Amino acid sequence: MTLKYWIGLYKRLKTEALCLDIEVTGGRDEFVSVVGIFKPKDGIVEADAYVRGQNLTQENLKTAFAGCKLLITFNGKSMDIPKINKEFPGAFPPKIPNFDIYFVAKELGLDTNLKVLEKTLEIERLHEFSERRHIAVKLWKKWEKYHDERALEMLIEYNKQDAVNLYPLAEKLVEIYEKSISD
Repeated sequence: MTLKYWIGLYKRLKTEALCLDIEVTGGRDEFVSVVGIFKPKDGIVEADAYVRGQNLTQENLKTAFAGCKLLITFNGKSMDIPKINKEFPGAFPPKIPNFDIYFVAKELGLDTNLKVLEKTLEIERLHEFSERRHIAVKLWKKWEKYHDERALEMLIEYNKQDAVNLYPLAEKLVEIYEKSISD
């Protein structure tokens, strides 16, 4: 499907979309540790976090995705969606389309590293830990081993920023696309 198709689909369904980002436990037997979901809307930014061992269940995810017409992800086709489908089969509505920012940025000739793309498109990150490699896995391991509440709070906040930033990234990519076809 073409970039024009995905941009049109996004514009048509963005009010019924959910931004999705996952974090994983790391290691050989890697599992989903946190699922962050953000419904794009004006006003207060609210994102839901589903945490392994707490509220991360197939039923809770199914409820969260009910009514969703479009997923907005970053490389979700390769990571987020297959991992959720494997661990929580049936959580997604059938045949839900995925507006994958990674592939849209690639088609537009932009850098596909998430943090670089955010900086290029002037999407703000709130915390210093956003620059550390594998921070989500490290925070999860700290939570898992020591039950460090602060580590879990930081992991949830990190995931929330990833999920929430997908919406302004998508909006900027649509602007870039529309500018490119009008020039």
